[in-house]
Amino acid sequence: MNDSNSLHWSFDYNYGAQNPQFAQELIGTLRGYDPEVAIRGTQTPQTITHVYNVLPNYWRGYSRGGDTETLRIGTAVIERRKNDNLWHYSVKYENTTSGENLQMQFCCSDENYRPLRSNWSINVRNSAGDEYSQLTCTGYLASDSEVRLRINGNPEIAAGRMSASVKLTCNWALFDVIPTLARTIQASGDGVDIAVLEDLEQLRLKSKLGFLESIQTPIPLDGYYLYGAGLLPSYWWLDGHGDVAIVSTFFETLVLREKMGEDV
Repeated sequence: MNDSNSLHWSFDYNYGAQNPQFAQELIGTLRGYDPEVAIRGTQTPQTITHVYNVLPNYWRGYSRGGDTETLRIGTAVIERRKNDNLWHYSVKYENTTSGENLQMQFCCSDENYRPLRSNWSINVRNSAGDEYSQLTCTGYLASDSEVRLRINGNPEIAAGRMSASVKLTCNWALFDVIPTLARTIQASGDGVDIAVLEDLEQLRLKSKLGFLESIQTPIPLDGYYLYGAGLLPSYWWLDGHGDVAIVSTFFETLVLREKMGEDV
């Protein structure tokens, strides 16, 4: 813990030359979130949406244009709607510095591990003048438990095969998996094994969710980690309402800004 800014080491990216400061931005976003407003949201009871500010862990080199009032470089929106024991996810991620605009659609069974079901799709647009301007990818889990992908309309490719007994989820569904499994993870001592299809493209079979610790500042939070072979570590912090308030990955940190809808 860094006493000067009261941030845990897993999301402590506060630097003296940074203006605005990472700690100031993160704490201000957390304290600006009002769970009572979330409950009074206008969405249908079976639709839940979380909106996150995206903060850069390493601020040097990021261009925020003329916006010097905020450190935020983008927004992530995770929306899910329950229908016939399936959760239909719609994820939108926008990075204003890189020009990336990512949209994902997928379905999960209404189970603790939120296993992937049916087909899924990814659409990425880039407005920063890089080599590609758009990428589309569709995928599905074949009957032999092989993950199959089709990128930009090209022939299908195999992204890996897993055991038929393994329940495969997506990292964007962990916003629901971790709160649901929180007690199980804490009671396990050594964490629980999980198979993750990272961004619906990269198969990470040997992954583990474990309990990190509980902290009281900047607000009461319970921390969890996701480690895995070929997977960069990430740290997930739940608030007192059971919502993922902070997700710290290698390059960026997501901080809960708004929630609409009520858990069902």
